[in-house]
Amino acid sequence: MHATLTGTGIGLDIGPVSLKDPKGAVEESKLEQFNATAAYAALSAFRGGLSPACQGQDATITVRNIHEGTPEASWSSVKLSRPGHTMTIQHATINAVETNPDLRMKVNGTGIHDSKQPLIPSALSADLTVHGLSGASQQITINALHAISGSSTVDGTGTIQIGSSAATSTADTHVSITNIADLIEKIHQTAPTKVVTALTIARLMGRQNGDTTSWDIALQGGVVTVNRIPLPIAVP
Repeated sequence: MHATLTGTGIGLDIGPVSLKDPKGAVEESKLEQFNATAAYAALSAFRGGLSPACQGQDATITVRNIHEGTPEASWSSVKLSRPGHTMTIQHATINAVETNPDLRMKVNGTGIHDSKQPLIPSALSADLTVHGLSGASQQITINALHAISGSSTVDGTGTIQIGSSAATSTADTHVSITNIADLIEKIHQTAPTKVVTALTIARLMGRQNGDTTSWDIALQGGVVTVNRIPLPIAVP
């Protein structure tokens, strides 16, 4: 399978693709549409946002088509690429575990490698619920997020209200990292100095509990707070 994100130069290539609905309620053409929507989401995430050429896409169409089932896409040998930047994933699954009234998705990826981002984990799993698909704005609940990077693990929960920009969006999240010192040491030789510095400062701002460092991170009115401390950064 090959897909591109219009107007961005970003491409997605996938080796074997397996599509199924354990309930047997979603026909093959609708499974293919579900797979195409998952590809669109992967391309947009790799870009870091929606392409202007794709604004106004109606996700409710896909949800209506699958609301009787729990479709799953299984991808192998995945490559996301743009000039100077490549991410590969050995295996990924995207499963719509609930489709009515809200869309709940479980996503898993293993064997992840990124040529440019040293903080990208080698394995990632996420359990997300998207509310208000038919409205002007959507809220995403992070039921669970778990990532592995060397001897460190990252876990997160929270809610994100998506606005027209970061400044009009809101977020209330909790993030924890185990063995953060090992993570800093791991990226010290490969990450830009500003990334190492930011992670070191974050460690100092975190709450310590044994080998776990945690933060409450919020976004409100264009202001980011960490453990209720406003950060002096501009949110676009």
